[in-house]
Amino acid sequence: MKATFNDFITQNPNCSKFLGNANAMLIFESLSSDNGIIQMIEASDAGKPALSPLAKHLEDILLDIKNPSISFDDNFTKQAVGLMIKCILEPFGYVVCKQKNLPKSAESKKFQSASVYRHDPSKNATMRVVKHIEEIDSSTPESKVHHD
Repeated sequence: MKATFNDFITQNPNCSKFLGNANAMLIFESLSSDNGIIQMIEASDAGKPALSPLAKHLEDILLDIKNPSISFDDNFTKQAVGLMIKCILEPFGYVVCKQKNLPKSAESKKFQSASVYRHDPSKNATMRVVKHIEEIDSSTPESKVHHD
């Protein structure tokens, strides 16, 4: 099962001030989406900080909120995002291996560095990302392409 916001709070009691915080929960939800997890794992597998592909997106989420209750100007909140990522990637068998500056391509204004993760086969992963290739059955209506 994917990690939940409550798992994050349970594993990090020092972050209990975020309990019930809608903005913090929104950030966690974005990070823990299937697409977010896949992007973080791909970044980690490429030796980049897991946050790299999502940093600007997270900043944009807070920019879109009128009077957000959290801020990435606060170091504690930025560290909490790192702890969220750790909690989210743990079920996939990923562990922190080092801290690295975010690449310029991350276009982040608030985050300077973040953790790089590596897959540790000795960890008992309970989740995995599965990618596979399928042939499209040309007899189904959704596979028909319309050309005008």
